[in-house]
Amino acid sequence: MTINLAADAQKKITGIYRTMDDYLANQLSYTKDNSSKAPRLHLHTLAPKSYVTLEHNGQDIHINKNEIFGYQLANGDVYRVEGNNSYQVLNKNPQLLLYKRKIPTSPKEGPEDKYKFFFSANNGKLQTLTAWNVKQAFPEHATLADQMDALFKRDAELLTYDRFRGMYKLEWLVKN
Repeated sequence: MTINLAADAQKKITGIYRTMDDYLANQLSYTKDNSSKAPRLHLHTLAPKSYVTLEHNGQDIHINKNEIFGYQLANGDVYRVEGNNSYQVLNKNPQLLLYKRKIPTSPKEGPEDKYKFFFSANNGKLQTLTAWNVKQAFPEHATLADQMDALFKRDAELLTYDRFRGMYKLEWLVKN
């Protein structure tokens, strides 16, 4: 049995976001270089390190993980870096960012991907996405708890997407 570690070890990216504000403003750093070669990002997840290595303009640059918000893949997906994990960013709301992270599973469990969902409020702290945690994160929002109880019966419903408004229903509740 062989395991391809190289595929997980590096990713072709279009750039990195230094801060959450950079992400919200679409301000990428370390974008494609003059030779039109896409930068590569080494996350060091298999042998965890406190930094990422960025191949850019023919040089390897070490950036501390706590100095970047995230990175954007060539396909447009954005991932937040927190510790030794990457979380896919699902929306662009400064009040409430939603994330998902693929949970490693055994091949015996089947081909279905399993995800765990997270959020961060204004303070940027990542938390598990549960109704209780969201209510605790917005104590100043007087009607949020009651609206959430009326709209969501289970935590799994918190990521319901509202096509009419073009956002997650939870985002819309927090926004109002």
